[in-house]
Amino acid sequence: MSNKVVCGFLAACFAVGALAAPVQAESFFTVRRTFGLLFLGTSAVLAKRAVDFHRDANRTFEQYELASNARQAEELFQRTSDRDTKSQMSAGLSAVLLVSGLRLLLSSGVDDNIPKMWRGLRPEPRKLSLKLQSDVQKKQVGVAVTKGF
Repeated sequence: MSNKVVCGFLAACFAVGALAAPVQAESFFTVRRTFGLLFLGTSAVLAKRAVDFHRDANRTFEQYELASNARQAEELFQRTSDRDTKSQMSAGLSAVLLVSGLRLLLSSGVDDNIPKMWRGLRPEPRKLSLKLQSDVQKKQVGVAVTKGF
């Protein structure tokens, strides 16, 4: 049944994302939407793993309480601790991916039409200058790049 829940969750996420698609004849799968859906799917998988690790930790702790010798008890306690840590890490990462995926899906059409600009430094000598300053006594080196507009 857990696979059905995950598939249903992914289908619902896809349907919600499809409703937000613009009417224009452009591709639905923009970079933001694709990564948003990937993040949501990964979040669901990690949430399921977190639940599985938590259940395993609880079962192992019950075995720990019934352990017959100290060596067995120590091994079971270490395994319980390991599973609890994995459960917490999976849940935390799942929450981060869920928030990131939702943010990407909800803001997918906001700035898609911003023109791409070349953001590098243009090698024009009259507009670009490089200043290098050093002080041996203070053991400092300073570099400044200035660009005129």
